[in-house]
Amino acid sequence: MFPVINSDTCIDCGVCQKKCPSIHSLKKNKPQSAYAGWSKDEEDYRSSTSGGTASVLSHYALSNGGVVYGCAMLPGIIVKHIRVDKIEDIIKIKGSKYVQSDIIDVIPKLKEDVKNGHLTFFFGTPCQVAAIKSLYKVQPHNLVLVDLICHGVPSLDLLQKHIRDIAPDNHLNNIYFRDGNEILLLLVSNGKEIYRQSLSESRYKEWYLNTFFDGYTYRDSCFQCPYACPERISDITIGDFWGLGDHCPTVNIPPHPYGCSVILPNTFIGEEIIKILSTNMYLYERTVDEAVAGNDQLRAPVNLDSRKRIFRSLYPIMGKVAYYIVIMDKCLKYYLYIFKKKLL
Repeated sequence: MFPVINSDTCIDCGVCQKKCPSIHSLKKNKPQSAYAGWSKDEEDYRSSTSGGTASVLSHYALSNGGVVYGCAMLPGIIVKHIRVDKIEDIIKIKGSKYVQSDIIDVIPKLKEDVKNGHLTFFFGTPCQVAAIKSLYKVQPHNLVLVDLICHGVPSLDLLQKHIRDIAPDNHLNNIYFRDGNEILLLLVSNGKEIYRQSLSESRYKEWYLNTFFDGYTYRDSCFQCPYACPERISDITIGDFWGLGDHCPTVNIPPHPYGCSVILPNTFIGEEIIKILSTNMYLYERTVDEAVAGNDQLRAPVNLDSRKRIFRSLYPIMGKVAYYIVIMDKCLKYYLYIFKKKLL
């Protein structure tokens, strides 16, 4: 989905250009501290991805009379942001979605909640957070912005085409991209698994997952993302804590088999909320440098290299076959490795 000006109704007020975060850069803050953490609630921890920080933050907001806006997978393979005002509905926005989410419908609701004084949490990619932030000259004290460390996003149309291809006659109840630490594409119909492919067990087999993680199908803007840097647009940045312990000892951190969050408070509001969360999360202070070192997208956008350029030229003509053509040598090396491993 791309923004388009309706020339029939446009009154040339110029507000769209004045407010557009892609035209006018917004203030970013470099985090002064970093944390590794996960939810103390065992059930919440197991059912979350990346340690469950988003879930704990959502519980905090709703327990204090607030509302939460986050990404949900809706029937018909529709990925949109929704408004959540009940704790039992947090499940609707839990889990990773490796696709672009539509936020347009929730913007009027969010503005109304903020205006009415409700504690309002918004979770989204950095560019979505920038869009919400640009609605205000000064960010309201009751609006808390949480951005997710983002690799880049494919279009929803690409996901819909892929699902129709692998499960054309099934009414899907749920689509999952994570199962604990396992990265996969899992389709559930009438409570039963009908398709399951893990990235670790089937490298180069699951086309959508592989093109996503190799960065072939991101939107053009993702390759020059101004938010893929240590300076952040939000109050709190969350994601997976990749590389935890690679450069700093973790002797005081117990095992965390279902994932671990990286948590970066970027503003005073963020710092205060993280202090409050310590009652519901296992939190361990780490260095910002360690957090940045473990996440490429905290340093720079994904590089649009020659393989990606060739794929993006061939895909409109050849479809998914284009991917296997441009990575043929990588596939061959991988399957030769697997073959040799089985012989030993």
